[in-house]
Amino acid sequence: MGFYDDYNFDGFKFFSKLKTSPLNVPCPQFLSIIKQFKSSTPPPESLTVAEIGIGAGATALQVLKLLDEGDVYYVFSREGDIKNFVEDLQTHDLGIKCQVVPCGNSNCLFDSYNWKLSNMVFKMRERHEAGIFDVVYLDGAHTLVHDGLAVCLLKELIKDGGYLILDDIFWTLAGSKWGREFGAGKFTKEQMEDKQVLRAQEIFLTTDPNWERLSTPKDHRGVFRKRIKE
Repeated sequence: MGFYDDYNFDGFKFFSKLKTSPLNVPCPQFLSIIKQFKSSTPPPESLTVAEIGIGAGATALQVLKLLDEGDVYYVFSREGDIKNFVEDLQTHDLGIKCQVVPCGNSNCLFDSYNWKLSNMVFKMRERHEAGIFDVVYLDGAHTLVHDGLAVCLLKELIKDGGYLILDDIFWTLAGSKWGREFGAGKFTKEQMEDKQVLRAQEIFLTTDPNWERLSTPKDHRGVFRKRIKE
């Protein structure tokens, strides 16, 4: 398990999944960008980052270890996972220094992380702020209806010079057991077989002159940087 060898996760409600989950490999691009910010001269006074969809917590734990006092980590996922995630942080000393902002969504059919992201847009506009996040890692539902809207909201929520990472851009519902079960009766055959995250990327990011693409067409993660306005 590498990084996790120092943890046995006994008594953990959320992170115990790292022992057996295939989702125990962190996102290297997310970690690299945070390290890049931290090593810049001068370093930023603070960082605000977000992870949307935390899986088994593989990326989350490493990101939390990189962040310092004054930094803020927003985590978006299902309420049950968020509850157990926060409880693990509160009941076990993992050396976390940053502020953690839990953002859970219910299991209601039409609820998702987009509702809280949209609330953040309204609050940001009320405060006349130009962005909240420095880096966002989107590893969500992998459907256009979810992640297409998320990309649109995040394009406003990310600061100039900030980064957006899209995971699994070649993933399809038809290509995984979970996807086939989740999508049955909800999506057409074309939608089941389509790379929906890639579709969101190509519609909303690739041709937007305000965003610079850092990944290549072959990369399974799309990495984009919001250009700084002159």
